Amino acid sequence: MANDVSLNRRFLETGDIEAFTLVFKKYYPVVYAHVSRMMRNHPDPAVDADDITSETFAIAFTKREEIREPEKLLAWLLSTARNLAIAEIRNSERRMRHLAIESRDNLSISERDTLFASTLLKTDADQNETNRYLVTQLLRLIPDKDREIVELRLDGLRPREIAQTIGSTVRSVQKRWERLITWLKPVVLNLDALMSCLSDENDRKIMERYLDEQPLSEIAKAIGISRSTVEETVKRVRTQWKKAVKQNSTDPVSAMVKNER
Repeated sequence: MANDVSLNRRFLETGDIEAFTLVFKKYYPVVYAHVSRMMRNHPDPAVDADDITSETFAIAFTKREEIREPEKLLAWLLSTARNLAIAEIRNSERRMRHLAIESRDNLSISERDTLFASTLLKTDADQNETNRYLVTQLLRLIPDKDREIVELRLDGLRPREIAQTIGSTVRSVQKRWERLITWLKPVVLNLDALMSCLSDENDRKIMERYLDEQPLSEIAKAIGISRSTVEETVKRVRTQWKKAVKQNSTDPVSAMVKNER
């Protein structure tokens, strides 16, 4: 779905209710489909794709003056919906874990064994969901100019559709996507080990919090450093990991260890 830049600009610059209604009708289906895919393996009735989608547009109306590029409105909507959905999924999982603990405490030993077995059986089925969350974390390692492409690609958009959305060429989108995958895949496979390779304890703390999607200001406050130091650390570590992958894509951990000496 291509952006209607003139409509987007009218909505963002004037806050016109008619324009907002048109924006809502035009983009609601793709945003709703995106949220629904994320909700697919989360049967908790408290997590509702329609509510999340509606909230996304309500936030867009409230913060329209902060969205400065009309051509990126659809990407902004998808990103906001993704963040809201992830937050709701996490809240849901916390609620379910709490209920599971309460229920488990009332079970006999044999019933607890049965529950444990069913949990193990569920693990493989949930592996794809776990991988998706890992990808969501890794999006934090990607610069803003490239993150948009990855998010849209994960939403199922084809290179041509992405090119139309961000105002680029299909070839440029494809090349940027391939370049990102080249260094991100080894990081995905070795993330824990690469994190352990960071010799500075503060670096590890910063990256752990950053990948857990904590705001930069919160990280700075928790560790007792400046926000600019957090930003510099993230950029430096990202550069170190990219360098390690470039040196040895099959074993970036060894390259990282060598570089840290």
